[in-house]
Amino acid sequence: MLCPFCLGKTRFSKRVVTGTRWPVFLCPLCNEQIPALYANDYRRYPPVVLSAVGFRQHGKTVYLASLFHALKRLKLADHWTEFFTMALNEDSLDTVYENVGLLEKGELPDSTPKNFPRPTMVRLNGVPQHANCTLLCYDTAGECFERPTELVQFAGFVRRARTATLLFSLADFRTPDHEMHQLLNSYIVGMGELGGRTEEQHLIVVYTKADRLYDYFKGEWQDLRDYLATGTVDGLAELDHYAQQQRWISARLRYFTETRLDAYEFVHAADRHFRSVSFCAISALGTDPAGQRLPVQVSPRRVLDPRFWMM
Repeated sequence: MLCPFCLGKTRFSKRVVTGTRWPVFLCPLCNEQIPALYANDYRRYPPVVLSAVGFRQHGKTVYLASLFHALKRLKLADHWTEFFTMALNEDSLDTVYENVGLLEKGELPDSTPKNFPRPTMVRLNGVPQHANCTLLCYDTAGECFERPTELVQFAGFVRRARTATLLFSLADFRTPDHEMHQLLNSYIVGMGELGGRTEEQHLIVVYTKADRLYDYFKGEWQDLRDYLATGTVDGLAELDHYAQQQRWISARLRYFTETRLDAYEFVHAADRHFRSVSFCAISALGTDPAGQRLPVQVSPRRVLDPRFWMM
């Protein structure tokens, strides 16, 4: 079993500890208490590590908050007859509902501190054509991805991810081709130092803050702009068509990355070092915030797309 805290593979022990009146599951490697639902249902809901990788202010924390909002507020159960989500411990419950509440009040979550993060654990059940799973969501400060040594110290969770999710806010880059390759290079070096193999991972390139990309998405790229305008849940009732649409958007964004951003080196390095490379674009909020507040109601765009590439 994978411990969600130390990320070691072990068997959980069960015993009574100080402050409890009944046996609890413990990781023998780090002595952290493991949620009972996680341990008891491990085979039915195996863990899937969601690691958001990106520079500071590129939308990692807000994306995760918007993902929780989408899972809870977009009425996905109307489209999928067996769908539900469930937080697996008190910390996860607090994180999910606090972030959802903040976005609905027009406020943004605080920036993530620079430390090894504790995961938010969320069970996903009943997504058509996908196995049930437990999402282990990790978020740490963007500074941790600027240098491989920082990644090794504060973002070791990336080694356990089957999918690497790299988030880029093109609106916050001066030279996108250079800065995208810098993050990719740091990630690959850090993974090597952690003993991981990127060749066994899938790579998802996520362009964040897509509402600020209208200057990019015009002319021959108008189809990307139109796709973002359709919202988040469009097509989810017909997953075969949704998957086909995702592949088409990924191909368009790959071509956009090569020709519009002139980031051929990034694409070539990604192809060489990962099992597969996919692209998507999201707007976690639907609008540009004014400081730490939203001027209008949160209206996420395509925030489930990275999740589907992962699954």
